[in-house]
Amino acid sequence: MSFNIVHSNFNTIDAMDFDRLLSLRYQVFKERLGWEVPTKGQFESDQYDNANAEYLFAKDENQQVVGCWRLISTTQDYMLKNTFPQLLGNEPAPSGKHIVELSRFAVQKNTVGMSSSISDVTFKMLQAVYLHAVERGIEEYVTVTSTSIERFLKRIGIPCKRIGDQKVHVLGDTKSIVLSVPVNQDFRKAVLN
Repeated sequence: MSFNIVHSNFNTIDAMDFDRLLSLRYQVFKERLGWEVPTKGQFESDQYDNANAEYLFAKDENQQVVGCWRLISTTQDYMLKNTFPQLLGNEPAPSGKHIVELSRFAVQKNTVGMSSSISDVTFKMLQAVYLHAVERGIEEYVTVTSTSIERFLKRIGIPCKRIGDQKVHVLGDTKSIVLSVPVNQDFRKAVLN
């Protein structure tokens, strides 16, 4: 499968690309994971899909969106701070112009794998989010994610550590934690070497 990575923000994303992105999110979060997420028809979208949001997404040769991230500055309202503050314990929500929240990571299930542990799309999406950070002076990503993603990131060498109360919380049926992902040489080695 060949594909390219596209960067856009909420105000400039192509309408068809945005629909395809929201459809992929519906397939992953509503249908595959069974999360209770806001949906309209076959699309998943929430209050953070607004003028503060940026998107990195992968499009295949048929122009279908096969992977996506949503990125939101922590100087704005964002998911960890405003929807899941209980995950922070007594810690303040990360905030700063060099800290960005990663959310709504989704990859189409039937993408071809480069190995048994990671799909081509997943790997390219991780490369893209690293390069995006370098280009824009982002020093750290924060994300509410699953313990399985935490294990996966550690296995492939992407640095991450638990923040907030550092405990496992069950969100829906998913064992979830908050991670900080520093944009450093270890991240670079994991995705560019």
